[in-house]
Amino acid sequence: MPAHHTPNPNNPPVDSPSILVVGSGAVGGFYGGKLAKAGARVTTVQRSDFEVVRQQGIAIESIDGDFHFTPHEVLRSPGECKTPPDYLLVTLKSLPELDIPTLIRPAAGPGTVIVLMQNGIDIEEPVARAFPDNPLISALAFVCVQRIAPGRIRHLCFGRVTIGLYPSGPSAAVGRLERLFRAGGIPCQVTEQPRTARWAKLVWNAAFNPVSVLAGHATTTEMLAMPECEQLITEVMKEVVSVARLAGHELPESTVEENLRATRRMEPYLTSMALDHMANRPLESEAILGAAIRHGERLGVPTPCLSGLYAMLTLLTRKRPGESETTV
Repeated sequence: MPAHHTPNPNNPPVDSPSILVVGSGAVGGFYGGKLAKAGARVTTVQRSDFEVVRQQGIAIESIDGDFHFTPHEVLRSPGECKTPPDYLLVTLKSLPELDIPTLIRPAAGPGTVIVLMQNGIDIEEPVARAFPDNPLISALAFVCVQRIAPGRIRHLCFGRVTIGLYPSGPSAAVGRLERLFRAGGIPCQVTEQPRTARWAKLVWNAAFNPVSVLAGHATTTEMLAMPECEQLITEVMKEVVSVARLAGHELPESTVEENLRATRRMEPYLTSMALDHMANRPLESEAILGAAIRHGERLGVPTPCLSGLYAMLTLLTRKRPGESETTV
């Protein structure tokens, strides 16, 4: 029987898949590191952390065991990628001002599989139009992870991903990526209906993310400890489920309670939107709230709670002095 060789992330096999991670913050750095542990040649595009990551790599403190991620290469922009990767993993925030197709075009080759690991609904269509001949995978990360310093990431809980070919159906590229995630220790579920999976994740995001900001950067535990706040979160979730169903994405009756039950089991967690607001970064209000509200308007579904949160969040986050711009 041939010997089994554990993949070495610092010296991957020459035939290992190449992955370019665009947006290597908390999510991109964590999953990029896991994919490297699986044997992939993972190159990262860094923004503010470029020098630190180029010199020291990324240190990841994880509930599953700390590890260190040394990227195959560290780039300042996708245009510096000399050879088109097998997979191009986008982990940037879902923001209207980011033109993802234009951003990734210099790096994507004819055979590159584009993977969008971002929040929100309706985010795939612009990329699908721009790259009609490239396989497009929609990916969802269910993880509590934070960037705590340049080149340092803390993984607090969860970590599973759901991936599927956009708009639907089976795919060999999806299967290969699933195996890579699993080899890196990441639970990975494949779905043939990724758009429905996005609505399912939105149920949590649309409730906890904006409320955490508006409640003065409250943690999940603090939000659920107040009955009135828990009731608001419940109503927001119900609105998302109602819009999703009329949009053709049937979610189980237990969706709201399952989300609440899972959140109660979590350690106190400060949402990504709260962290972005604290750091004066733009928020994913359009992808997480605006898109759902527009679907509700089109379908005739009232969304008073979603609309109220959206209005207050928009008023709160109008351009503030010193607000940082989001670039790669």
